Amino acid sequence: MTARPVRAAAAALSGIALLTLTGCVGMPFACPAIGWNNVLTVELAGDTTTVANVQLCTDDGCAPGEDIAADNPLQLVALTEKSGDTWTFATDMLVLEEVTVRTLASDGAILSEDTVRPDWERVGGSEQCGGPAAALVSISVR
Repeated sequence: MTARPVRAAAAALSGIALLTLTGCVGMPFACPAIGWNNVLTVELAGDTTTVANVQLCTDDGCAPGEDIAADNPLQLVALTEKSGDTWTFATDMLVLEEVTVRTLASDGAILSEDTVRPDWERVGGSEQCGGPAAALVSISVR
């Protein structure tokens, strides 16, 4: 056998081995473009007739609010819907581990403050890439 057929056979075997072995290696996983809104829904119970506003408060302040600095993560929190005694907030990609829900009267007086730990559940995306989450908390107004 001459060197040329041996080299050709070796090259073919190397190519087959390479293709076979690359199938054993996990393909890199690419996440789609990220960016979503997490949603926190606050259900009020009790005497809600005087509730004019609801805020979500952390050590960084309360939102929505007018005095939140542009670099404060709470600036991303927005009230997206109010339906009866249910207030829905978009928190951008923030997952608020602990939040104080504050209810306010129309004159700004604090009616109630309750600290809660929302139970966030992913409602979209994937385990590898993350995705939007939602949580529901119930607050009693006194």
